[in-house]
Amino acid sequence: MNCNETRGMIDADIDGELDLVRHLDLAAHLRTCPECARYAETARARREVLRGSLPRFTAPPQLAGNIRLALLAEGAPAAAAPASSRRTPLAWPLWNIAGLAASLAFVLLIGFAWGNARARAHLLVEEAVNDHVRSLQASHLTDVTSTDQHTVKPWFAGRIDFAPPVVDLAVAGFPLVGGRLEHLDGRPAAALVFHRRQHAINLFVWPATAGAVPGRQAGANGYNTESWSQNGLNFLAVSEIPAGELAQFDEAYRAATR
Repeated sequence: MNCNETRGMIDADIDGELDLVRHLDLAAHLRTCPECARYAETARARREVLRGSLPRFTAPPQLAGNIRLALLAEGAPAAAAPASSRRTPLAWPLWNIAGLAASLAFVLLIGFAWGNARARAHLLVEEAVNDHVRSLQASHLTDVTSTDQHTVKPWFAGRIDFAPPVVDLAVAGFPLVGGRLEHLDGRPAAALVFHRRQHAINLFVWPATAGAVPGRQAGANGYNTESWSQNGLNFLAVSEIPAGELAQFDEAYRAATR
């Protein structure tokens, strides 16, 4: 079983759709392939976030009675209704039922889109924070170490398919340290590294081809984040510095790259 076959089966396995043999084959592959195991963990997390964040809608109790009345008005047989629920047959014509159904479908669609966007933003923050923590624990903050933006920016050429805006913000109190390659939102990303006193700031940059990230400030596990989109690129900054200082970094970086 190769990685391409595995990733096509992970979602089906999470939904309980695989037979026992394929489930065991998949489990064996995940034990030996860290990349596929990470993909599976992300897919499970996405499913749980979606399950918890999507709104649930309950049909109003009078809907069943209204549908029966509409069917009677059209001359169609309907299940016997309790005497208390019987009304004059023409009270709810069929076009009213169609309109109600369309409205409910629209509300469900809006709710799904909202929940999906919220889940994606939550997963991005979680993934970026994990990458930030890993870079600190592994002492692997940079693949290229330099305070010179004209050294850091060319280093990314040929390694990723976009050019991240690289600036030194030492004047604003956030000196450039270097950069490294990362993987975020399902694709290669650039990580630009800045310092604030003894703390590191990881600024993840990647194309907004899968959708622009919302501008938001968030906190997760003691770390603060800032996210925004600009000129077709997504940006997500992570650090343990106070949220107010990270917002200052956000403003200084945006001002220097407009």
